[in-house]
Amino acid sequence: MFEKQKVVLTGSPASGKTTLINSANHAEISCYGEVSRAVISASKASGNQRPFLENPLAFSEAIFESRLHDYFKESNAPVQLYDRGIHDVVAYLHELGDDVPCGMEEDCINFTYDKVFIFPPWEAIFEQDAQRAEDFKEAEKLHIALVETYNDFGMECIEVPRVSVAKRLAFIFKNL
Repeated sequence: MFEKQKVVLTGSPASGKTTLINSANHAEISCYGEVSRAVISASKASGNQRPFLENPLAFSEAIFESRLHDYFKESNAPVQLYDRGIHDVVAYLHELGDDVPCGMEEDCINFTYDKVFIFPPWEAIFEQDAQRAEDFKEAEKLHIALVETYNDFGMECIEVPRVSVAKRLAFIFKNL
């Protein structure tokens, strides 16, 4: 049914990406979850309350390596679906005004996704939690940075409509 492809779900914090990927139960799709929550929890356990802001480079490198590891995992399923991609790290660093290490830039040039589905900010479902420190205004800025970054690396962003999870999933399946 689906052709072989790497597909990333990206977008502002709390816009429904993880909820959707958790419901994408399909025999032809391998799903790779968001890795940042585990990195944030580990950082908080060692005393960093906002690890991205306290040590953005170390935090970003840990996230990038985990996502790159997922990118290269072998799968028998034709579609590999990722909850955020390596390019998200670059977008977050750009938004913060930090330099991006040359190796990250090079990897982002060499390792792209076949499809990029972007989830726009959606205030009605937005919630902060222990790992999500951004407020809604920050989420809106990050959304713009994500679109710009994926476009800069030659990938077109397909905006996912603000509808129910089932309709969003159907939209993505239709566009694979």
